[in-house]
Amino acid sequence: MSLKHIVVFILFVFFSIYIAFLNPHESTFHLTQNQTFKLPTVILLLAAVFTGVLISVAILWTFNLKNSFSRWKIDLQKSRVEKKHSRLEGFYKKAKNLFLCGRLDKASTVLDKVLNAVPNHVEALSLKGKVLCAEGKISQAIDLQEKALAEDPQNISVLFDLATIYAEADHTDDEINLLKKVHRENPKAAQPLLRLRKAYLKKQDWKNILINQDKILPLIRGNKEKWDEELKNKSRFLYARGKQHWEQDRRDLAISDFKQALKAWNKNFDAHLFLGDAFLETGKSKASLKKWISGFEQTRNVLCLIRVQKVVCLEAGDPQELIQIYQKIIDPNQPQESYKYVLLLAVLYLEHGQAENAKKILEENQTDHELLGSLLLAHALQPSNNESHFNLIKEAVFASWHGSLNRSLY
Repeated sequence: MSLKHIVVFILFVFFSIYIAFLNPHESTFHLTQNQTFKLPTVILLLAAVFTGVLISVAILWTFNLKNSFSRWKIDLQKSRVEKKHSRLEGFYKKAKNLFLCGRLDKASTVLDKVLNAVPNHVEALSLKGKVLCAEGKISQAIDLQEKALAEDPQNISVLFDLATIYAEADHTDDEINLLKKVHRENPKAAQPLLRLRKAYLKKQDWKNILINQDKILPLIRGNKEKWDEELKNKSRFLYARGKQHWEQDRRDLAISDFKQALKAWNKNFDAHLFLGDAFLETGKSKASLKKWISGFEQTRNVLCLIRVQKVVCLEAGDPQELIQIYQKIIDPNQPQESYKYVLLLAVLYLEHGQAENAKKILEENQTDHELLGSLLLAHALQPSNNESHFNLIKEAVFASWHGSLNRSLY
């Protein structure tokens, strides 16, 4: 019983008591003009109270009946809405499963049922856009995704789906603007930044790529594997920007980028190689040799040593440091892995007039069916042979390293 009903009941009781006490003697009660009754005060009091109770109960029952009818009406409407919603959600899930299974026509038909019933169904609009995109209807897909986004501007799933379609349509600027919006609303999430970085990579916008990379790194600091991988990516991006600066004849900026690339990841052999090349081109041959040797020590990439060897031979420099490096890495217990270093050392000896040393290193590390080794040994035995012939063998030795390294990258 509500407070309102209790108050009404109490008022009726007090009113009845009030009437009874105003009539302390017997009271005459007229039922009709001719029929009268004389009632004691106590009976009148009890009748008044009982009448108040009956009236209160009647009022309470009337209100309860009205409220019950209202609740029944609301429950009926709610039940209809829930049934309709459940049916539409069933259609949507079916369409989603059909889309994932590649049955685009069926998925589109089922989605049309949902959208005919609820034209602003956000998830159905977005999924229909994905279906149209898969069918190659890019402009229609974009229209539907934009309509879904207008209905729910904060929906991350729709934002990402629309960005994906923009990417498919090569609307890179629209994609970037959308992903920037996602990032602004979710500054602590790495995924929008990764997508944004991918969009900038299409444009080779190294400045913005590196800005995004610096935002990504703090967000993944707790995951060592991802952290290490993203440091490598940063190094590669810095190297790429350095190459771009170099091609634009901005030498100082290029060298700075190569140094930063190595600071981020000291095993970036491309940066080691190119930084040495940059030093050499600017007349700093000693710095280039030092950088290549350091690059080999960091990466074990023999192309660094080949660079050193070409410069040493070209400028008639002292080959002793390079000879010592080769001698350290030639392992008699691993003849197959060491043989190409043997060939490089033999070439170095021959270029510096040390035919006996070349002969010795080749004979000590012979392998079966090795053509280049046999040709070098023949030249070591008769060093007065045609110089152009030796140059062809030398270039073949250098090329063999390039080929093996390229194969190892794939």
